[in-house]
Amino acid sequence: DGAADARFQSFQRTYLAVYLTSMMADWLQGPYVYALYESYGFTRSDNGLLFTAGFGSSAIFGTVIGSLADRMGRRRFAALYCLLYAVSCVTKHCNSFNMLLLGRVTGGVATSLLFSVFDSWMVAEHHRRDFSPDLLGGTFSLAVFGNGIVAILAGEVGQVAADMKELTPVGSETGVWFYGGYCSPFDMAILCLGISLVTMGLSWSENYGQKTESNAGSSLGDTVATAIRTFRQHPQVLHTGIVCSLFEASMFIFVFMWTPALTEEGQPKPPYGHIFAAFMVMSMLGSQVFSLLSDSIPLEEIGRLAIALAALSNLVPVFATDVTVRFCSFMVFELTIGMYFPMMGTMKGLKVPEESRSAIYNLYRVPLNIIVVSSLVMKIEMSTAFTLTSFMLILAIYFQSKLIGTGSASQYRHVRSTKIDTEFGLDEDDGRLASPAGKEAEMTSTIGNHQ
Repeated sequence: DGAADARFQSFQRTYLAVYLTSMMADWLQGPYVYALYESYGFTRSDNGLLFTAGFGSSAIFGTVIGSLADRMGRRRFAALYCLLYAVSCVTKHCNSFNMLLLGRVTGGVATSLLFSVFDSWMVAEHHRRDFSPDLLGGTFSLAVFGNGIVAILAGEVGQVAADMKELTPVGSETGVWFYGGYCSPFDMAILCLGISLVTMGLSWSENYGQKTESNAGSSLGDTVATAIRTFRQHPQVLHTGIVCSLFEASMFIFVFMWTPALTEEGQPKPPYGHIFAAFMVMSMLGSQVFSLLSDSIPLEEIGRLAIALAALSNLVPVFATDVTVRFCSFMVFELTIGMYFPMMGTMKGLKVPEESRSAIYNLYRVPLNIIVVSSLVMKIEMSTAFTLTSFMLILAIYFQSKLIGTGSASQYRHVRSTKIDTEFGLDEDDGRLASPAGKEAEMTSTIGNHQ
């Protein structure tokens, strides 16, 4: 009814306002990290070490951070994302390898939080407020669409900020601290992180992994052990993680490789900014394609279609030398990325148990980071890189096919006890979390019924 729709739309706005502002901070940094390191005089080898440190820290600390978030609160760790990323941005003002290395480590941990805790918070709140599991895909689709707009906006804002003043040392010419130039987009990112932190504090409630009598006093090790045990007991959770790792590792390798793939030796450099904007438009289009298909095609089958198209598009640069043909194939790949993220977000929301959601989401990222770090360390050639991504995507098709027709491991049990709600930070007296009146308030949401 109208009241229920208004509640759900209000919830979406609450989540997206924080999520997209946080993503804006991430997008503002991306195009300028390598350029800033170069302007400081670091070599390509130094840059490789710094990027490897970022992915490595994400792989090493991500699982621990995710487990702590499940136990100590997702909103609290979403706020930690803002603080860690702000520290990373501040270090960009210093022309010191050790300081920049520290920034890459804090940035790597922050990235793990961005791609796990925010989704975990939203999914838990979605179910707690008795919204239909069928509506999850709509929120993820809006997030991907909004993310495309934010990425384009960040590109323009970052460029304007970088052009306002040249990179200038603070104090003497021999100083190690700088401002202006490629440092400026990172200052804009800090502003976005501050806005996100304040908005989060005002509009988000706290939520946790599902607490039961059996796990109420569990340790960090127990939480990780529970996540691993879930993989053994529910193969669909493991298969979801394999698909997630393979597809997203392919995407990250693509991020490093698309620029050289579209650059012809001896020819003028292509308009990278316009190309990036075109990629984002295709990703936004993909999110809308997902929304249209989800009305008539099962979620897992949409995923298999998207991954199959992605595999074909990654094969093209292995055999084609024409940059226009490569560009067209990359546009198709970006379309599949737009289809993939709402599909995977919804699928994880339905299949991953609430009690260790953040921990499992971060476990999914461990092989992803290992693959990406290995490709950076080995400095693989472009054709080898796209051969690798094509193989990984073909393998992902196999595991995605195994998910078709499977059920959900995430049997959501709504918490009704006022005592437990208070422990969770879910006090019913909190106006932001008021349950719907009437029969709707008596319903229990069970994700497994969706399957």
